[in-house]
Amino acid sequence: MERTVVRCAEGHLFSTASFPMQNLRPARIGPGRLMRCPQCARLRSAVPADLAVLSTEQITQALRREAVAPLA
Repeated sequence: MERTVVRCAEGHLFSTASFPMQNLRPARIGPGRLMRCPQCARLRSAVPADLAVLSTEQITQALRREAVAPLA
């Protein structure tokens, strides 16, 4: 299963099994999703991280931290 590395609003990196894009009629809701950050344990808006600017170590650590479950 492919994992997506995401960044919460506080800047913490973690991964999730799925990061679906949702549509609301013809308008897209946006790239952010409400998720429980495993690092700060709070519900935060999370967006896919730009892997081009992350180090290999940051990506590896993010893949070890898994989100509980996307809520929206």
